[in-house]
Amino acid sequence: MTPEADPGHRQGRIRARQACLHCNRRRIRCNVLEKRPCENCVAMNVPCEVGVSKRGKYPRKKNNSKTHRPTTPRSASHPISPPVLTDSTVSSASRTEESLLTESNVSSTSLQAKHWLPHGLVNGPRAPWISPGDSTCVFLGESSPLTCVIDEGRRSPHKGSSNVMQKTRLHYPIPERLETNSARVEELRAHKAKLETQLQADGAFSYPPTETLETLLRAYFTWFHPCFPILDRTTVQQSYAEGNISPLLLQAMLFIGVSLCTDAEFARTGFEIRYRAKFLFYSRAKAIYDAGWESNKTVKLQSLFLLSYWRGGPSEEQDTRFWLGVAISLAQKRGMHMMSKLSFGSPREEKLWKRIWWALYIRDQQSASALGLPARIRDEDCDVVMLDTSDIREDEIVENPDVFGTQNVEDVPYPVEMARLARILRTIVSTQYLPIQASVDTSLRQELQQQLSEWESNIPSVLKLGNTASPRAIFLTGLLHTTHNYLYVLLYRSLFLHPSNSAMDELGQIALNAATKTTRIIEDMLSHNLVQHGVTHLITHSFSALCIHTIHCRRTTGTARKLAEHRARLCLLGLQELQKTWDLENWVLDLFFRCLDDCTARTLRLTDNVNPTAHSQATKTHENGEGEDHNQQGPCIPNNTMTPNTHDPTLAPDLQTSPYVPAEDLAAPTDWYGLFNFTDDFADVLGTPQSQESLNVQNLQFLYRFL
Repeated sequence: MTPEADPGHRQGRIRARQACLHCNRRRIRCNVLEKRPCENCVAMNVPCEVGVSKRGKYPRKKNNSKTHRPTTPRSASHPISPPVLTDSTVSSASRTEESLLTESNVSSTSLQAKHWLPHGLVNGPRAPWISPGDSTCVFLGESSPLTCVIDEGRRSPHKGSSNVMQKTRLHYPIPERLETNSARVEELRAHKAKLETQLQADGAFSYPPTETLETLLRAYFTWFHPCFPILDRTTVQQSYAEGNISPLLLQAMLFIGVSLCTDAEFARTGFEIRYRAKFLFYSRAKAIYDAGWESNKTVKLQSLFLLSYWRGGPSEEQDTRFWLGVAISLAQKRGMHMMSKLSFGSPREEKLWKRIWWALYIRDQQSASALGLPARIRDEDCDVVMLDTSDIREDEIVENPDVFGTQNVEDVPYPVEMARLARILRTIVSTQYLPIQASVDTSLRQELQQQLSEWESNIPSVLKLGNTASPRAIFLTGLLHTTHNYLYVLLYRSLFLHPSNSAMDELGQIALNAATKTTRIIEDMLSHNLVQHGVTHLITHSFSALCIHTIHCRRTTGTARKLAEHRARLCLLGLQELQKTWDLENWVLDLFFRCLDDCTARTLRLTDNVNPTAHSQATKTHENGEGEDHNQQGPCIPNNTMTPNTHDPTLAPDLQTSPYVPAEDLAAPTDWYGLFNFTDDFADVLGTPQSQESLNVQNLQFLYRFL
């Protein structure tokens, strides 16, 4: 029966959206209310039938509860950004599993919403477009056989509906009959209750006091959010104030916050050792994720990205690459890599997706190049518009800026410029470091150098070196330009290591100059106590500069050698600061010094405060004829530190990296920390002849791949 023939239809009122049976099954826009048959049925040459509404035609159960909207707070397990409750997301059949996965002892928002929604809307037709954020749809790419069926429907000579299909052709609704199994629903319900009990018993939903909580959130939004704005600041603040923030996301944010907060802030949190505090929040977030508690896939994606900053031991499988790989797989499964072909419910949702995707892209390219492993994201598989400042700029101001911060002017262009550098990084690695590549195209190297030069000349003035004044601006500018210099090192490193002629040796000096610029930036950041707040790719940049300076130190003499030694020590000081935050694995630096000859290793020593135990051990060693001059000061070594000889990678995670003692700047094994003897007196360097032992350049190349 058509709407015009319906005796109960009011002529003066337009009914809600309705689709014919064919368009409703395919979840596409239908204009059957304007004319029948609709344009899609004409194009597909199928009969156009309109279903009869069952609204008001079935017996209803008595309900004594009021029909107004409930005022009880949302469950803490509900996602931060709940989907908009439209007819596209609240179908009773397709929402069965979604509502089940979000319910707990406290009624969740999605379940409450069904009580106050107007009657009949739950069973109404879906919206004519499918939002990428809809959990009831699945993404299938161009090579899927289903796309040819969808493409056939796009052959309609009419416009309008076909244009919408162009944006929805890669998202497909999950068949409703797959979600209506009552036995499956009851089984999931029981499993949900069991999970909640177990997570509660394990403390996964436990949080520190409010003061500590806000201190760590403040550190997150001060140091991490400007680098990777994967969250909507306003939404997080509102959900936190209402008490319904996702436990998975909150624990992951606290893990980042306790990593980046200052030493003074950490001392006020009540935790004794930073690493143990990090492991506490990491393990809680991991337990919630492993239990499958969180149902909002966007929140899952954001949390997985934060968990990718967990730096496990060398034998730990769930490390940075593991969590990053899971996040990228989930993003691709949702179609984020084909964002240009998707239709979004709001510009805000589209901007959030772009920020998340480009954060994943930047991290993937950085970690892949640092480790010498294949990147999981390939440019040829993606169709995503480059990040723009309009995607980063925030239009709303949070109610609690003391905790959640505010956006500064330098925060807007920074992610955009990092995304552009990540694209260049991807090209450098894919063209200069392919395993089956016989030779490198010189013209391509020149083209990449031109791209780096153009990038430097076009960056906003607020991010140029020398134009910054505030600590935040110095911090972001330093991170950005160390990344830029790292790309130069990566582009010309092979020419620096193996110059075939004088011309190649001159080009190889570009890598040395870039490493020198990186060292100067690190020195500036050290003077402002900003290095320890840097994200993990600063480790890669510092370590790459250290390797270049070490090789240069072995090749030169006189003043140039002294300068190279000084710059190498500055890189080591930067790594020492980063050790406080990201647990720079001791085995990496131990491996680094094992690859050096004794003369170079001794030259790069750093001096710290004297520890009586270490000093007595050094004196005893000298008396046995195995040590050095007993007048030389030894480093400060905590008594509870484990040496690499006693380290077992299979131990619990809290023993896989060095613990931190509040009174000490660095806790590290004597095996490699004894090599860090920094002194202002270079007399021992000047008076020591250069060792005849050759530096193992091959090993340094191998080390270059480590974070």
